[in-house]
Amino acid sequence: MAEDRHPLAVKVLAAAKKYADEKYTEGPNNDTIFGKRYGMNNQPWCAMFVSGCFDDAGLVHLVAASTKKGFASCDAGAQWFAKNKRIVPIGQAQPGDVVFFNFDKTPTDTEHVGIVYKNDGKNLHCFEGNTSGDSKGSQSNGDGVFLKKRAYSLVMSVARPDWDAPAPAPKAAAKPVAKKAAPVKKAAVKKK
Repeated sequence: MAEDRHPLAVKVLAAAKKYADEKYTEGPNNDTIFGKRYGMNNQPWCAMFVSGCFDDAGLVHLVAASTKKGFASCDAGAQWFAKNKRIVPIGQAQPGDVVFFNFDKTPTDTEHVGIVYKNDGKNLHCFEGNTSGDSKGSQSNGDGVFLKKRAYSLVMSVARPDWDAPAPAPKAAAKPVAKKAAPVKKAAVKKK
């Protein structure tokens, strides 16, 4: 299956691949660089991993579902992409798309999120954080970053970032208000 790779998607995928290649794993109690960066350490961190990869690529504005740092909740991310009409059919998933999973078959339960690396027509190959390296451990609350192969049947939705959306303009620093200097009082001079 031929896949388009948007130049900006390549940057996001490079960031995600870096963590997978270095075999990034969490510390005790979900202690991660992603949680620290987001200000919510010691929490499930798959969404913060996705946000962090977009941030590393200088593109976090494309996933700013909850804050300017991205999203920390799978539900918040999925709802934001749906509200912004960014959902695409699973079969059309492309590298760099954000994919939301459901492992327990509860139709409204968004359990996990990753970044599409490849679509082979039956499965999505995705970079994911807070998952297990094999199929025995928790898929939605594991301990590291891995490249995973997921059947279409596990996918709740696929969201395509708006690669052409401009980054928000930096807010101009407030101009300092010039204060008038207090009048200088002259010392009284006594005449002799």
